[in-house]
Amino acid sequence: MIGASNMLELWRIPSNKLLFGTSKFIKGSRQLPQRAFYPIMCLCKEIQTTTAEKIMGASYIPETKFKKEIKVKVNETMKIEGIGAFQKLPMVMPSIDIIQSAIRKSKKVSATKGIANIAKRERNRGAKQLDALMKELAVPLRTYTENFPNKNHLHPYERSLIELTLGDGNYEEVLLKVNNLRKKVTSVGKEHASLCAKSLTKKEAEERLNEGIKRVEETYYRERKAVDDLLDIAKTLRAMPVVDLETPTLSLVGAPNVGKSSLVRILSTGKPEICNYPFTTRGILMGHIVVNYQRFQVTDTPGVLKRLDEERNNLEKLTLAVLTHLPTAVLYVHDLTGECGTSASDQFTTYMEIKERFSNHLWIDVVSKCDILPESPSSFITEDLAADNSDLARYRLFGPEGAIRVSVKSGLGLDELKQKVHNMLISQSARIKSEIIDPERAATTS
Repeated sequence: MIGASNMLELWRIPSNKLLFGTSKFIKGSRQLPQRAFYPIMCLCKEIQTTTAEKIMGASYIPETKFKKEIKVKVNETMKIEGIGAFQKLPMVMPSIDIIQSAIRKSKKVSATKGIANIAKRERNRGAKQLDALMKELAVPLRTYTENFPNKNHLHPYERSLIELTLGDGNYEEVLLKVNNLRKKVTSVGKEHASLCAKSLTKKEAEERLNEGIKRVEETYYRERKAVDDLLDIAKTLRAMPVVDLETPTLSLVGAPNVGKSSLVRILSTGKPEICNYPFTTRGILMGHIVVNYQRFQVTDTPGVLKRLDEERNNLEKLTLAVLTHLPTAVLYVHDLTGECGTSASDQFTTYMEIKERFSNHLWIDVVSKCDILPESPSSFITEDLAADNSDLARYRLFGPEGAIRVSVKSGLGLDELKQKVHNMLISQSARIKSEIIDPERAATTS
């Protein structure tokens, strides 16, 4: 977020040639040939600071008139940030820590020195403590709302991560609640500080101070859950893997349980969970490959099933977001053994759809678990074996044309796969460099 700030603005002075070429300098002005005299001016915005309240004299007097805030107009076509915004999020304190710290600091505030009258001194102390309590709560809340990024200014990939991981609209809703909490605490704090400042006796000032503290605490505790929700959001987003857009990236794609995570462990430093149930991968997992001093990225994505986009869950949408918004190469994994829980027919349909949708990506097909792949692949009761589809019939036996047959258990085909992956990532690196040099040409060819 970009806030408005007071900035010193100086008008540029004309060049020396214009000022001194044929003109004569006169104190406070400059003379141009056959021209009138113009006073030399330096225009600037006055740098001012305003506070919500002021301690003046021996009592607390709230300031009721505020100067109109000068706002800097931000260009609506703001440049979209690069990936990495989640690592810049401010540290959010637990809500209980914020209120306890605020109470502790406000109690240390004493009355202005030199006030002899007991009643005046007490109302001054009470008003200052309520003002301090209000500010100690409001300042961190304002910091959070101003320093968490506007979702619309994020890279499309990170915007998708927010929507799919947190739920559509939840991010903005939590930030709005935190900001509303700040406004309420500020309003209650100002109201009771003003009341305390108008006390006539020492006892009345003490009672109004205690009542004000109670009301501020009640207001904060009633809606402090929003702060803890924001803390959870910050933890979740910081845990997201950072993808370098200029580093070649390999994404493993396929149905659930086809062996993507096992291949990630073989190909990279990533150590994803490997279990035999659907959607083992519950997010985007990142690993790296280093070959001949070159560093590449590898992502393990959640499995994709045969269904319409509007019926997909958020895990499947994460996979599509990676392919849509990141310049990745694809390693598509197929399991023809019948053990993954998705029929060969359904895998074929999903594969053809994704291959057509992302045809501009560099691509390698892999048939996994070949050590247990039978001579005649098992069929599912849902498959229409009588259908006259030669492509499907061939797919059930061999997988896509040109697919590499591998087995993590026996090591079959892994050396060939590593070499092809390395060559593809080098090609991907060249493609990324060309896009950086000539993005318009890359956009037309992709």
